[in-house]
Amino acid sequence: MRGRNLVTPADLGRRVSFQFELPNGYRSEVVGVLERWDAEAQTYFVRTKDGREVRVPARGVRYGKVVTS
Repeated sequence: MRGRNLVTPADLGRRVSFQFELPNGYRSEVVGVLERWDAEAQTYFVRTKDGREVRVPARGVRYGKVVTS
């Protein structure tokens, strides 16, 4: 069952949290700043606190939200 994704491309620059499933079936989580949205690939790019860029495929998002404070 898929959850809710409350993050949109309009949230660029905001701190977000995603729980998502990768194409290989593994699940992952990420918290960081939404840096860009690739509409063609339907992918979010999140920059983590330690500087890593994490790709989040939109179709795999189980839960996504904007993090406040």
